[in-house]
Amino acid sequence: MPHYHRLVLYFDGASRHNPRGPAGCGWVLREMDDHGTDHRQLAWGYQYLGHNVSCNQAEYSGLELGLDFLNDNCYSCHGLYIRGDSEIVINQLEGVYEVRSNNIIPYYNDVMQSICCVDSNFIKYTHIPRSKNWQADRFANIAIDHEESENFEA
Repeated sequence: MPHYHRLVLYFDGASRHNPRGPAGCGWVLREMDDHGTDHRQLAWGYQYLGHNVSCNQAEYSGLELGLDFLNDNCYSCHGLYIRGDSEIVINQLEGVYEVRSNNIIPYYNDVMQSICCVDSNFIKYTHIPRSKNWQADRFANIAIDHEESENFEA
């Protein structure tokens, strides 16, 4: 069971011709060093989601995929920093925005259930610019381009 002081989970989703798709999602897990800087990349993954998936559904899917990897592989940490470029998703997770769309509620509930299973003392959500989320974005697009799903551990 790997234990870390601080972990950073980046997530992203993409839907070409939103909301008709095709869609995919990606995530990247990194260790944070003592200075608060991203350090070693620990794991990453992506998933092809098919058609009729919106950008927001794809974003939530990317986050859930990363969280499930953490839980399935028994990662634990003092602090988990979740970072994404979707302002809507980050604000819904923080409770700033209400989740009202019937298309999003099941995705939100699944993510919240996965978050409850994470072995961490605290979780912090941060909205980041797309330019700082380039790896997760790249994986989401790889999933769409190749219609594939993969998870990797360093």
